[in-house]
Amino acid sequence: MTRRPNDFLSDRVVLFQDHASATADTTTRLFKARRKFLVEQVRYINPTGLAVDAANFFDVKIQNGAVVMAEWSTETTVGEGAFVADTYVDLTLSTVAGALVLDADDVLSLVLDETGTATLPAGRVQVEGRYI
Repeated sequence: MTRRPNDFLSDRVVLFQDHASATADTTTRLFKARRKFLVEQVRYINPTGLAVDAANFFDVKIQNGAVVMAEWSTETTVGEGAFVADTYVDLTLSTVAGALVLDADDVLSLVLDETGTATLPAGRVQVEGRYI
């Protein structure tokens, strides 16, 4: 039996997901892993942008179940900052050991977590990773 080449074993995957304007918590399933999968980078772009605010803000997250793999918050005091119009931001990846790895059949989700009365304009998330 011929062994599979390493390129196949570490297939690169780039996922894109657009989302509509959000005024409440929203979860969208993006991807179901066939085998172990490593999330390496998550980017987000919002054509309109969203300013920081202490009481009305959004956390944009990539999650595996309850495990937060990557996140960006527009909360004034502890967040990463505003979404500048039409500018990519790199979500902060988790530093927890093993948090960036999906097992076979795990589901990757985009979570838009609203606090207060913020409105997140329509945007797009880009997730990059590879099968390991």
